[in-house]
Amino acid sequence: MVARRSDAKTASPPPRGFLPDLFEMWRRLVSRSRDALVDLRERLFPAEKPGAPSRSWLLRPGVVWLGAASLALGIGLGVALSPPGPARSLAIWAGVQSALWAPLRWLVMKYASRGRTLDGAALLGASSLGLVAYAVAATPELRAVAWVASAAITWAALSRLGDNRREAAQIVGIAWGAQALVLVASWIARSGVIAFFASRG
Repeated sequence: MVARRSDAKTASPPPRGFLPDLFEMWRRLVSRSRDALVDLRERLFPAEKPGAPSRSWLLRPGVVWLGAASLALGIGLGVALSPPGPARSLAIWAGVQSALWAPLRWLVMKYASRGRTLDGAALLGASSLGLVAYAVAATPELRAVAWVASAAITWAALSRLGDNRREAAQIVGIAWGAQALVLVASWIARSGVIAFFASRG
């Protein structure tokens, strides 16, 4: 009996393994990211109370101009801070891409919202507000951060304007996902062309 009790005390559970631990870490990261986005939405767009001013400011033309000015500021900073030569040329090209993708994402959002409750004015206001994140996008790293932050801000604004988080997430996911797919496809095509000509040379 004593030996059995000693064995019971010293026995330890079997190791879980690498994959279960990795999955648990991923699940916690997703959960915390979702909570952070919800908290950001609550801070930026707190719930309206009876008698409080509405969120119609998101639908005003000034929001569109604010987003356009923020995007232009980020592009200008990126070009101004890059050294002359190839780095500046890349900064100019990155700015052109950012300027082109801003209206393209809005068009994709408008197409994805057909048959839903959100209208064109809400989509324009939310996507314009999301461009504020590009005000500090002066380097490739900051542009990547601005791209993610822009999606989060746009989702937060849409979910408040339409009061439907799932619908807002689907629209934003389609727009930003389409951009990501196009960029990845263009990168693969460019790499293939370069490899083809390199092999012939």
